[in-house]
Amino acid sequence: MCIILELRSVKVATMRGTRKTALVTIIFMSLGGLLFAYGQSPKQVAGAETSLTKEERERLLAIGKKLFVERCAKCHDERGDKPLESGPPLSERKLSDGEIARSVSGRFKDAPDEQKRAVALYVRSLMKGK
Repeated sequence: MCIILELRSVKVATMRGTRKTALVTIIFMSLGGLLFAYGQSPKQVAGAETSLTKEERERLLAIGKKLFVERCAKCHDERGDKPLESGPPLSERKLSDGEIARSVSGRFKDAPDEQKRAVALYVRSLMKGK
């Protein structure tokens, strides 16, 4: 009788451990899925200007401008000067690098990381000196 009770208690303890493991696995997979869904983290995109040579910066700005004109200028205008229903023109907004990166990552979620960096860099350039 003692052996049966011990086996039952071991089985319950194992079940509890399995449930905990399953719960932890579900949580980590959910978090991983969220990170995957966003592709590149906004922090990485926001670092678009760090440690760039002058030539690399100019190249990325040219790519960013081309993509921005193709996909964003309809609503924002080429230089971000067009007022929007949701607020002032893009060029007049005081957006942080993180806010720019989140927006670019959302709008360009299927684009390669370099293109996201380029657009974020271009958008940041529109706001400088404002």
